[in-house]
Amino acid sequence: MDKVAEVEIGKIEKPQHFRVPHYIDIRKGEFCIVELTQGTVDYGKVYKIYEGRPLLTTLSGRILRKLTDRDAEVIKDNTERKSENIKICKEKITAYKLPMKLIDTEYSFDKTKITFYYWAEVRIDFRNLVKELAKIFNCRIEMRQIGLRDEAKIKGGYGICGYPLCCAKFLKKFDSITMRMVKNQKLPLDMNKITGQCGRLLCCLGYEDDMYKKGKTKK
Repeated sequence: MDKVAEVEIGKIEKPQHFRVPHYIDIRKGEFCIVELTQGTVDYGKVYKIYEGRPLLTTLSGRILRKLTDRDAEVIKDNTERKSENIKICKEKITAYKLPMKLIDTEYSFDKTKITFYYWAEVRIDFRNLVKELAKIFNCRIEMRQIGLRDEAKIKGGYGICGYPLCCAKFLKKFDSITMRMVKNQKLPLDMNKITGQCGRLLCCLGYEDDMYKKGKTKK
C-alpha cells in the first residue's frame, strides 16, 4: 500500500499531502522532488509519513524521488537567479508605480513558475505587471501577498532571546497573539520588549498562556 507524506514546499506554504509510491523509501526530514496535480514539478521537505491516506485530506500530487545531487545543483542554480529576478521585478513595480514592497522570489524546481512574495497595505492591481513579467521570464507568474510575520519567516534572524526566530525555524502557522496574554503574564507594556522583528507581538507569548490562565483559575 502506498504511503502519504506531508511535505512543506516554498517558504511560507502550509505543508501539503503527497502520495508516496511503494518503491520510494523516504523518511521524515529528507528532501524530495514532487509533482503537483497541475503538473508543476517542485521540491520540499518531508515532515510526516502516514501509512495510508489520512482522513479528510486532499492529495496535492505525488513524490517522484528523493533529492539527488543533480537536483541539488538545479536548486542552487535557481537560487542564484534570485537577485536578478528581484531586481527586474522591482524595476517594473517602480515603473508601474505600484504601492507594494517586494520581499522575495523563488522558482519552482522545473522553472515553469516564479512566485513573487510581496507586502502591501491595499489591494494591488498587478495584471499588467504579471503580463510583462511573464514575457520576460517565459513562465507562469504568481504574486503572493504576505503579512509582516511571513516576511520575518522568510528573512530569518534572531529574537531578543538570542535564538533563531521561531517563525523561521519551526512554526508552521501563526496563532493570534493579544495584549491580554501580555497582561496575564504581567509583562511590562514596553513594545520594544514584547514585539518581534515583524513589529507584531512575540509569538512566544502564546506558549505559556494556558499555564498562566490555569494559575489564575486555581487562585
